[in-house]
Amino acid sequence: MKQDAARAAMVPGDLPRVACAFAGFFLLLCSYYILRPVRDEMAVRFGTGKLQWLFTATFLFTLLVVPLFGWAVRTLPRRRVLPLVYGFLAVNLAGFQAVFSGGATPAAAAAFFVWLSVFNLFIVSLFWSRMGDCFTSEESHRLYGYIAAGGTCGALAGPATTALLARQLSAAGLIALSTALLVLAMACLLPLRAHGRAADQSARPVGGSIVAGIPLVAGMPDLRALALLVLCYTAVSTTLYMEMVRAVGAAFGAAGDRTRFFASVDLAVNLLALGLQLLGTRRLVVRFGLRIALPLVPLLVGAGLVLLGIWPAIAVIACLQVAHRAGEYALGKPGREMIYTGLDAESRYKAKNFIDTAVYRGGDAASAWGIAALRSAGLDAVFFAALPAALAWVATARRLGARHDRNQST
Repeated sequence: MKQDAARAAMVPGDLPRVACAFAGFFLLLCSYYILRPVRDEMAVRFGTGKLQWLFTATFLFTLLVVPLFGWAVRTLPRRRVLPLVYGFLAVNLAGFQAVFSGGATPAAAAAFFVWLSVFNLFIVSLFWSRMGDCFTSEESHRLYGYIAAGGTCGALAGPATTALLARQLSAAGLIALSTALLVLAMACLLPLRAHGRAADQSARPVGGSIVAGIPLVAGMPDLRALALLVLCYTAVSTTLYMEMVRAVGAAFGAAGDRTRFFASVDLAVNLLALGLQLLGTRRLVVRFGLRIALPLVPLLVGAGLVLLGIWPAIAVIACLQVAHRAGEYALGKPGREMIYTGLDAESRYKAKNFIDTAVYRGGDAASAWGIAALRSAGLDAVFFAALPAALAWVATARRLGARHDRNQST
């Protein structure tokens, strides 16, 4: 009976909860992706040779925010953390709207790039932490692909909205629209209730230290492996991002053309991710387990990196970026979230958010400086940074996925 449920797409009672989660994730990522093409254009304006400074500022800002988030999780009931954080971020967006209404200075543009980069990680990480309360480990295998598809639909609608409205709305207008969608996302997620024993626990704070995520990651093998996966992913992702920003800056002279190109890449990424999530994620995980699903994406990306090193054309960079990010959204991210469902609440909230924010942005910053150093030495960052990271990613994902599959079978 349990095996039949695991293989079923949905069982009675799943649909209302999945619908709320789908809608909330749709609105959440639509809110973010409305602003992402604007952020990327600001990166080009800041200077394609100085991106490491933006990544470093993002990492330092993340380090300031993580203890504040840890304090909220330590002192507030878990069910109240999401509306508090999302409400606070909506207020921040309203502040940026006021600043951009008077015209964006270079300092404001850099601040917006940094803030939006941190904002994205926190809203997504917190969303999945809450899903871990509301869905069991068995349910996650069946349903997370559909929930992730809601985010992908939002990530399609966001850049499409920007492309349609960029000439009618200023940056301040787009920020106002993004703020409204973030508030609506919060309203969709509030009706979701924690399952079973987690229902009573979610009414209480997680407790512990505000920086408990750090020793938890250091002391638990699964968390260390998850952190290493994120570091490998960011090394590949940062290399591809810097290569693409440099290529786009050289290929397009007008800001509008650059923004449209970035938006087109986002649309392609999310169209592919949506197809994979709806047709492939559940089938791959249920049939082959995470030991196959997790290492599949870095294996394919590694092959693409070899091609990019041989033929560094902007079309190859864009196609590889699409495959890399779509694979992460369809398999990498949902797979890691499935592993978190088997961990305790402190690991899901504090350690997970530490990995998804500080470790992620620390990997970005370290990779950006490493890439700059390789370039200054005349070395190819694709072969000397991204490809070794992809190989380590494959090996770590294989071991972690196999361990999770063994735990699920016992």
